[in-house]
Amino acid sequence: MRAPINKRLLAAADFVRDGAVLADVGTDHAYLPIYLLSTGKIERAVLSDINRGPLDKAEENARSAGFLNSVSLHLSDGAASLSGMGITDYSICGMGGELIADIIDKAPHLKDGSIRLILQPMSKPEALREYLFKSGFEICGERYVTDEGKHYVCILASYSGVAVSFSVADTYFGKREVFFSADCDAFRAYMAGRKASLKRVIEGKRRGGIDSLFEEELLSELCERLDLVSS
Repeated sequence: MRAPINKRLLAAADFVRDGAVLADVGTDHAYLPIYLLSTGKIERAVLSDINRGPLDKAEENARSAGFLNSVSLHLSDGAASLSGMGITDYSICGMGGELIADIIDKAPHLKDGSIRLILQPMSKPEALREYLFKSGFEICGERYVTDEGKHYVCILASYSGVAVSFSVADTYFGKREVFFSADCDAFRAYMAGRKASLKRVIEGKRRGGIDSLFEEELLSELCERLDLVSS
């Protein structure tokens, strides 16, 4: 029987490769690896968290699901101590984009093109994309999902060693090609949320007499990209 999972984590699960050894960094309740073990998609999982409490809960859930022998638990600050374990895929979900970038930056063994990174920022996706672009990581795909009225993006990346050119808008919305490969209801809902957020910031700044040119330019670029998709 498959373990239950929400839509947000299901989007991350779709990026994990068949037969992977998955490290779930900041595992909390271990819902993602338990689901993947229950479907037979992964071989085993490494559950990592900086705090003992979430790790104990992850262990309890793995035991209840019957997968305790298929996981190893590591009290770890990020991914830096997880090298040499045969891990093929890393999921880093449920935290801010700046923190995810910091976790990757402090784990040099992730600069390996054979490793897949599944990243789901809860905030500041632009900070994460900017780090990836500058640091030689290729964004191989983006997946969008709406879960309980909230909109999320899941980013698939791997190391190429080549820093790519990018615009500020690319960090906020993804590269232009994303708009032609991800035209779906969840994608449109996510971008509609970004439009609404930018409009609120612009209106607030205007009321306060604060310059809003940066946000206006971002909004203009987003509208132009969306128009290209719908035309």
